[in-house]
Amino acid sequence: MTQPRASCGRFRATVLLATLAAVARAQEPEGPAEQLDPAAWGEDHVGRPLPEYITGDECLFCHRNDIGPTWDRNFHARTIRFKNDEEPEAEAVAQSEELRGFLREIDYVLGRRDRVRYLRRGGRYGTLDLASFHYTPPAPGDAGGLGDAAQPRWEAETFGQSCAGCHATAVESRTAAFSAFSIDCYACHGAVTLTHTADTALMLLSRKRRDPAPAVASICGQCHLRGGTSRSTGRPYPDQFVPGDNLFKDYEVDFSEEAIGALAPGDRHIYQNIRDIVILGRDRITCLDCHQVHLNSSERHIGVRRSTLCATCHTTPEGAKDDLIPYERHSALCRY
Repeated sequence: MTQPRASCGRFRATVLLATLAAVARAQEPEGPAEQLDPAAWGEDHVGRPLPEYITGDECLFCHRNDIGPTWDRNFHARTIRFKNDEEPEAEAVAQSEELRGFLREIDYVLGRRDRVRYLRRGGRYGTLDLASFHYTPPAPGDAGGLGDAAQPRWEAETFGQSCAGCHATAVESRTAAFSAFSIDCYACHGAVTLTHTADTALMLLSRKRRDPAPAVASICGQCHLRGGTSRSTGRPYPDQFVPGDNLFKDYEVDFSEEAIGALAPGDRHIYQNIRDIVILGRDRITCLDCHQVHLNSSERHIGVRRSTLCATCHTTPEGAKDDLIPYERHSALCRY
């Protein structure tokens, strides 16, 4: 029984080495490239209805053994989560004389590391009310605690107008209502046909297919390109985006060197990679070459050969991979 396990281990190692080799080649310096129009390919769903889709619960019926055991702990699945009275953000509200009365109204919390926001069910389907106050988790040099608690209130429109596009699934732009809170399978894999059970190559981002880099950049960029604006709605998230669409037909992003240089290293890295794909045509590496979404892991990038790109997040290209540039994360959109 030991031989199959060893063979499987060698296979995984071979796949990993091949991936790292491809990523290393992709990071080799390239000469100047003619700039492309990121909106020149594909279609979008602006002005069209969103398709019906298979929900995550249906997906997990088949994927209960590979994705199911860890999905409830995945960052995408937990971008909004049920309130837990034993968690620090709930305890802080319970101990606040000004806010204690809000505690039983809170249904969900949003955020994790930088800022936690409080939510309750809205007055109509697919909506959430956002509390005006927030909780900042403790960090080195910062004790954290509650903020904006002087005049607490519930905001009925803020979540739908500003947050839903990245913290909920299948947002209908006309009403700003969503079909599911948090990030469901559809947000990345799109409206999957049932026949994909016989041929998984029919599914976006399947292991059996290599989707075009601009399509992958569009899927990841719909949430991770913070700072863009929908041309049709003016909201900070795309209008009626469906995975497989060209994000940049509707979503306007400033990819100028000046704009990218003003970003914190984490956001800068995302902008640089997606700019390289959709404007410079350097399409040999995408987010998925280093990031394993289902596993909450970016371990693959540790083995990538060092290049000048490393200096975006690390102190020097030649330094250790855990030698990170210290920086503070800020987002005017997310209010932290």
